Amino acid sequence: MQSEFRLSLAHATLLSLAPADLIRVAHAAGFSAVGLRLIPIGLPGERPFAIEHDPAGARAIRDALDETGVRLLDVELIRITDSTNPQSYGPALKAAAALGAQFALANVYTADNGRASATLAQLCELAAPLAITLLLEPVSFSDVRTSRHAAEIVRACGRPNAGLLIDTLHQHSSGESPAVLEELTVPVPLVHINDAPAKVPVDVEARRRIAREERLLPGEGGIDLAAMLPHLPRDVVYAVEAHNPARAAALGPAAYARLAFEKTSRCLRTVFGRSS
Repeated sequence: MQSEFRLSLAHATLLSLAPADLIRVAHAAGFSAVGLRLIPIGLPGERPFAIEHDPAGARAIRDALDETGVRLLDVELIRITDSTNPQSYGPALKAAAALGAQFALANVYTADNGRASATLAQLCELAAPLAITLLLEPVSFSDVRTSRHAAEIVRACGRPNAGLLIDTLHQHSSGESPAVLEELTVPVPLVHINDAPAKVPVDVEARRRIAREERLLPGEGGIDLAAMLPHLPRDVVYAVEAHNPARAAALGPAAYARLAFEKTSRCLRTVFGRSS
């Protein structure tokens, strides 16, 4: 099974799976790459996979990558806060680089833009010798909610290995015009693609719940992906990030991954007018 698009499976879609298991499930479903949650963030019920402290876990990931030919595209998640020590992420970045990761994802949870850009710059300096690019993701319930704001922080950090990750749910929730995506003037190599109801809740907790528990697969909801995606670079990788633990459990990991691949491929063909 193949797709004419570059498709990856984000770990959050099946966060209950160990990394090696996710890689094999992704391969069987047709994905050529994965993103892995190798930097735990302490969410309720989260299984920590901090491979810098787990050589056996790192070997299991390497074995799965070699066995399947799947690529480790990105690792997450770095949180930039008022108290973030960039050096503390050094071991995790080195471990990710050893597995071939190209990107590390970051969110901002500080209202101090200067601190955010300075911390991002320091993270980029740590990552540069490892050939890793830091991608800042605007999140609708964080301190950097819009792609325009995130791009300002990336430009201010002044490092060539910094860019943006656009998540279609958070972009929709931000209320920005899709045309803004063409004005960012910073690299956007990766997109988290998913869907959700068209109406964006005013309540922050409701937005957080949808993002973490109730995402839909592309084409199932009310996000106008046909209006959004053509404004992004043509060579992006689309990583399916559809957190919906109840649905994944009901279908089973393999079936949910296959459905994610099929629906995403179908949605992208519809958006870009390509035949199957």
